[in-house]
Amino acid sequence: MSKRKLKLKVSVKKRLLMIAGCSCFLAVAFIIGSMIFSNDNKSNTKQSVENGNIENKENDITPIEKEDANNIDILAIGNSDLYSAFNPLQLWNEQGYTSFVAAAPKQNMKLSYYMLKEALTVQKPKLLILETDAFFDNREKSDDESYSYIAMKYSYPLFMKSKRWNEIKNESYTADKNFQERMEILKGYYYQTTVVANKKGFSYMSKNDARQDFPSYTKEYLPKIIDLAKENHCQILFICYPSETSWNYVKSNTVNDFAVKNDIPFLDFNTQEYETAFDWNTDSRDGGNHLNYSGAKKMTKYIGNYIQKHFGFKNHQHNSDYNQWNNDYKTFKKKTPKK
Repeated sequence: MSKRKLKLKVSVKKRLLMIAGCSCFLAVAFIIGSMIFSNDNKSNTKQSVENGNIENKENDITPIEKEDANNIDILAIGNSDLYSAFNPLQLWNEQGYTSFVAAAPKQNMKLSYYMLKEALTVQKPKLLILETDAFFDNREKSDDESYSYIAMKYSYPLFMKSKRWNEIKNESYTADKNFQERMEILKGYYYQTTVVANKKGFSYMSKNDARQDFPSYTKEYLPKIIDLAKENHCQILFICYPSETSWNYVKSNTVNDFAVKNDIPFLDFNTQEYETAFDWNTDSRDGGNHLNYSGAKKMTKYIGNYIQKHFGFKNHQHNSDYNQWNNDYKTFKKKTPKK
C-alpha cells in the first residue's frame, strides 16, 4: 500500500473516532441534562403543592382544599328577623358551636329550600333552624337559576373552602366590604345597636283559635325542606323572634299545628318570654319589626342554652382546627359597646 493511501486511511479513522467521541459526549450531556431538568420539575411541583397550589396544563392556579368544609354545626335559614336576632359568634363564645345565618330580606320558603339544597353540597349541619316568619312570605316567583344565585349570595362563605368556590368567587358581592364583614366575620348576622322602642309591647298577640293558611310556596317547599334535612341526618328547630309588625297569634297557631304534626320543636318568643328578659323598650332597632344587638344577645343566649340542653353538640373552643372562630369573635368584640 502506498504511503499516501495509508495516511488517508489513518486520517479517516481519526475523523470517525472524533465523531464517535463527540456523539458519546452529546448523548451523555443530554442524559445528564434531562435528569437535572426532571429533578427541577419534581422539586418545583413539590414546592407548589406545599404552597397550596397545583399548576394545570394551562398554567392556571387551583387552590388545594386545606381543611374540611363540613365544619358548621348549625345552619339557620330565614329572613331579616333571623339575621337581626341570631348571633353565631355569641353562640360560639358561650357554647363552642359553629353556626351560620343564611337569610335574605323578604325571604320565602322556595328560597329557603334552595339555601339548604346548595349548602348541603358543601356542609353537613347537625341542626337546621328555620325562622318561621318566612313561612308566610309569598314573593313573586322568579326562575330557579335566580333562586340559586340569591341562595349562594347570602351564604357564600360556606363555599369558600370547597371546589364550588370557583363558581362565585368573582361575583361583585364577595368584594363588597360591608357585606363581606357581615358574611365572613359575623357569619351572616346583622349587627345594629340602634334603639327604637315598640310602645305597644306584645298587644299584637291577643289569643284566639283561628289559623292562617300557609301560602303556596310554603305548602310546596316546607315539606321538601324537612325531607331534605332528614335525608342528611339534620335535626330541625322552628324559631319565631319577637316582631310586632309581622306576627300574630293566628300565624303562631298554624306553625304550632305543623310543628306538632311533624314532631318538630317550636320556640315562639312572641307567645312566651322564656325568661329571656326581653324588653320592647330597649331591644328593637326599628320600633317593633326587628331586634337590635341588645335583643339578639338575649335571644341567642337562650337558644344556646336550649340547644345545649336538648341537642348537646360538641364544644369546639379548644380544638385548634377552629382557631379562626376565636379570632373572628375577638374582631367582633372590638366593635361592640364596652360596659
